[in-house]
Amino acid sequence: MNFEWIRTTLPAGCDAGTFPAYAPGSHEFVVVEHGTLHLGIGDAVYDLTAGDSVYFPADTRHAYANRTGEPCTYYVAALIMRPRTARPG
Repeated sequence: MNFEWIRTTLPAGCDAGTFPAYAPGSHEFVVVEHGTLHLGIGDAVYDLTAGDSVYFPADTRHAYANRTGEPCTYYVAALIMRPRTARPG
């Protein structure tokens, strides 16, 4: 398993794109510091503002965008599952 802690600022009008589903058992927690984050999770869409947070199983596609005229800063804490591989010798 990998743990990622990321702080991202999307400029006004920025679309960070769609991320593919991670391995089953992966999780993401998102907290918006300021601005408005347009978050797509599978077929669902959420607009999160400062102070909002969300959890979702990250084994579905997900997308991040800022569709406003102001920057948006948010944090992602992600637990990404990785397949186990045999270690040499």
